[in-house]
Amino acid sequence: MLVFICLVSTGLIWSATGSSRPPEAQNRRAASGATPADSSRGAQLFLRDCAHCHGKTGDGNSPVRATLHPRPLDLTQFEVAESYVMQVLHNGIPGSDMPAWHASPEKDLRSEAAYTAHLAHPGTLAEKDQYAPPDALTEAGKRVYEAHCVTCHGMTGNGDGPDARKHRPRPPSFAGLRPSFQGARQVIQNGVAGTAMPSWPLLTPQEIQAVTYYIRSFYNEGTVRRSTTAATGVQP
Repeated sequence: MLVFICLVSTGLIWSATGSSRPPEAQNRRAASGATPADSSRGAQLFLRDCAHCHGKTGDGNSPVRATLHPRPLDLTQFEVAESYVMQVLHNGIPGSDMPAWHASPEKDLRSEAAYTAHLAHPGTLAEKDQYAPPDALTEAGKRVYEAHCVTCHGMTGNGDGPDARKHRPRPPSFAGLRPSFQGARQVIQNGVAGTAMPSWPLLTPQEIQAVTYYIRSFYNEGTVRRSTTAATGVQP
């Protein structure tokens, strides 16, 4: 699997008020130490700076969607670490239309990153929907990942596989970006136009669920393990 495109950028936008945010997102916001005032400021900044491209609700549906390369995806389907968002805001995403964002003070960027980190739904997999027990899903997912994904995404999901530098945008670090099962399925089945991520039509639903389960295990919220250079292709 080539590039699960660096979907994190200033355009990870929620609703303007946050009133429709699910309880899980509210709990994550509280755990991060963000206050209602911080969230309100983050919402205002996102609407000002990001909604034109990424949409008011963060689903990537904006008036200029068709002109962006790659097009913004539904970012409600991806959890992102604040540190990962900050890397993108500081450095942009080479090979995409996402520039480095130097127009705002660092305090505002941190408010935007904190707000961004609470967009996604957790994307849990109900026991009744699992094709196999967790240990079996992990083992099967590891095999699919090593067969199809590791050359770009790397053995530990840090986007540092042997072919990673050949591509723009570069593969992201799954330590800072975790797809929901629905979001991963859409990417795997359809690919991501404008990137090196192809569709994988021969993977079965069982294989897609297993490799998604395995990929999600790389996530380490708040800690992006690889360097800024690996994450964005830009020297720190």
